[in-house]
Amino acid sequence: MIRTTVTLLTLFTISACTVSSSDNRPDFTPTVSAADVDRAFAEADTISALPQTTFGNLPTGSVTYTGKLGADVSGDANGSILGDLNMNVGFASNRVGGSVSNINLIDPDGTPNQRFDGRLALDGVETAGQIDTFASGDITGVDVNGNQVDAQMLLILEGDVRDRFSRGDTVYGTASGQTEGDFEIDVEGVFYGTRD
Repeated sequence: MIRTTVTLLTLFTISACTVSSSDNRPDFTPTVSAADVDRAFAEADTISALPQTTFGNLPTGSVTYTGKLGADVSGDANGSILGDLNMNVGFASNRVGGSVSNINLIDPDGTPNQRFDGRLALDGVETAGQIDTFASGDITGVDVNGNQVDAQMLLILEGDVRDRFSRGDTVYGTASGQTEGDFEIDVEGVFYGTRD
C-alpha cells in the first residue's frame, strides 16, 4: 500500500454530510478514521517481513484469518481503498473462501472519503501454503452530484501463510485488479490477516 500524492478526481469528491440513507439508499459515510488507515499501513509493513510457514508447519483443518485489504487506486479516482478481509483457508480441502467488505475510499492524504456499498467474495485455492484466489463483486459509490454509480470489481490475491506468534497464524500477499462499470479504477495493493 503506497500512498499517492495526487488529488481525487471530481467523481468522488463529496463530503460525507451530503451522503445519507434517508431515501432508502445505502449509507456511504466512511467507516474508518485516518488513524485506522495509518494502523493498517503499519500492520501491513510488519507482516510483510514475517517468514513463510514451512510445509511441515502448516495448520491442519480450516483456519479463518481476519485483517485488511489495502491498495492504491488510479483512474476515475486516485488515492487508495481499505477494506475488511475475512479469509477462510481449508488446508485439508485446499480451498480458500471468505469476503472483503467495508471497502472505504481514502483521499491521497489519508483522509477517508466514502464507503462503497457491496462486498467481494473470495474463491480460490491453497497449495502447500501458497494462496491464489479471486475477489469479485459489485460495489456502489456516489459521484460529485450524489448520484449512485455502480461497478464490478475483480481482484487477484496471491500470497502465502506466514509465522508471527505461532506457526501459520498469518497470511500476506498482493492484491491487484480493476473495476468496470460506471467508474473504472486500477487497483494495486496488499492483503493481510491473522488467525482468529
